[in-house]
Amino acid sequence: MQSPAAPSPTLARLAGVVTCVAVAVSGALLVALEDHTYGGIGIVLSVGLAGIFVVMELRFVLALGRYQALASAGAFSGPAEGFLESLLDPETMLPRFWLFSARLTEEIRRAERHGRALALCALEPDDLTVYLDETFRRKAGRAVRGHLRASDSATVDRSGRLLVLFAETAGQDAEAAARRLVKTLNSLLFEEKPRRWRAAMVFYPQDGMNTNDLLQRVDGLLVKQPAA
Repeated sequence: MQSPAAPSPTLARLAGVVTCVAVAVSGALLVALEDHTYGGIGIVLSVGLAGIFVVMELRFVLALGRYQALASAGAFSGPAEGFLESLLDPETMLPRFWLFSARLTEEIRRAERHGRALALCALEPDDLTVYLDETFRRKAGRAVRGHLRASDSATVDRSGRLLVLFAETAGQDAEAAARRLVKTLNSLLFEEKPRRWRAAMVFYPQDGMNTNDLLQRVDGLLVKQPAA
């Protein structure tokens, strides 16, 4: 939800200033005038203002404490956090699928302009029980982050399938990069018992000239691909 504004000390501070002025004026009247009536009234008024100041200061302190507690617990977020969450999956901290698709489109256009190739790889564990682990997507995202080049990109969809874009990479280089990634995933996700993975690889421009063609092609190949 939207972050509320932090409590302001303005009113409490204003009450304190008025109290100090009232005390000073009352004291001056008590000293300067023989009739202490006005000074006495001022003192009574000052005591009342002081009480109001104390109450307002206590309310400010309590409100500030609640605000800081909520902020430290992450109970609300502002526009920046909301914008970041629209770009990255908070569970995997990888780009959301729509952003990954946009990046793939951008790389296809760059490859077309410069006459280069790129590879799109799809990976999924062969063991269906892996998907019963609610932390699988988070673990997979953590394993992928930091193990790809800055020019590459990856996303994990809701089915747990991992899509990886290897920019300016083709043939044996792309296959070697995919094997290294599988080895990393097995090492970080399944230390005790590495899993078998189904993998499919498609290339631009041989397997498709646009994002939809490549995604459909890699989907079809992954279904038919045996685990390795």
